[in-house]
Amino acid sequence: MDPRLFAFNVGVEIVDLANFDPLGPEVGTKVRTPYFFYVVLHERGPVVIDTGAHPRWTGAYDPDRDPVPEGPRIAVREGEDVVARLASIGVAPGDVEHVVLTHLHIDHAGGVGLFPGATFHVQARERAFAFSPPVYQEGFYVREDFDLPVRWQDHDGESDVFGDGSIVLVPTPGHSGGHQSVLVRLSGGAVILVGDAAYSPRTMAARRLPGILWSPDEMVASWERLEALRDAEGAELVFTHDLDWRDTVRLGPEAWYA
Repeated sequence: MDPRLFAFNVGVEIVDLANFDPLGPEVGTKVRTPYFFYVVLHERGPVVIDTGAHPRWTGAYDPDRDPVPEGPRIAVREGEDVVARLASIGVAPGDVEHVVLTHLHIDHAGGVGLFPGATFHVQARERAFAFSPPVYQEGFYVREDFDLPVRWQDHDGESDVFGDGSIVLVPTPGHSGGHQSVLVRLSGGAVILVGDAAYSPRTMAARRLPGILWSPDEMVASWERLEALRDAEGAELVFTHDLDWRDTVRLGPEAWYA
């Protein structure tokens, strides 16, 4: 079976455009940034990449109906949660033996507990970073989401999940101390799941730093690495928080990358 890659939207968060471009002209404008996770249907079983927000956010807030809350503005509607999205392609959490996490922020590692039988692939630097983050990133890590008795596979640098070149972990620190992106090779071409190594193709190309990051220098170096990999592979870049996601991302289950 040739692998397929599905991209699933699993809610949004109301944020300021300053998160994307602190020096941009539209700072102060509130936007809905998407949350995403991805599934590779591989001959060795489905592989989940990132896990969205924790299930406690499902149904907690509807931005079209409810007043804007004072705290986190995370909106995951019923039917757009991780379990429901997986079910739409015939996958149950118990079917998943491998989960790749780009990093351990609240919107990427919230669903770790949904996959108690899986092995979780993460950069060793990220796990260490998440348990002792700098003060300016403490709010993005919710320890109860990922400090769980699951199997962790810590990686130190680039790694090939199955050894067949189909799913390759690519360190791209900058957003966090141990962030990684994921190269997925499909029969029709390669896709690079950027994660949060960059929020937007436009700001990345212009070298405009986002508002949430750990190291500007490492982030720019990661952008250069992603661009070189894109060019070498002829790959398509998929950005988790692309504000134009409805036009730029092939949304599952109706569409996929193959």
